[in-house]
Amino acid sequence: MKSMRCVIPVILLSFIVHEGTAKPTAQIHFMGSVVEAGCWNDVGTLEIQCHNKQGVERYIIVENIITPISSPHATVKRDYLDEDKQLTVLRIVYD
Repeated sequence: MKSMRCVIPVILLSFIVHEGTAKPTAQIHFMGSVVEAGCWNDVGTLEIQCHNKQGVERYIIVENIITPISSPHATVKRDYLDEDKQLTVLRIVYD
C-alpha cells in the first residue's frame, strides 16, 4: 500500500510535465477579408441581393445572363447543369 502511494504522485507528475510541454503542430494563415453578409435570392424573384462594404444592397437580375457580372467586391460566374441551358448554378466569388 505504501508503494502505491508513491506511484500515484509520480504518474500524476509525469502527466503534468508532459502536458506542459505540448506545443501546437500546425498554423492557420488567413488572407482576405471576412464577409459579414453574403448574397441571397428571395423565392419568386429574378434578383440576387448582395451587401457591399457600405452595407448597401446590390440587385442583380439573373434572367438571360449573357455576359459575366462583376462588381468591385465580387464576380458572379455561371455554370449550366443541362444541355438546354435552362438550369444554371451561379457562383459568387468574392475578391
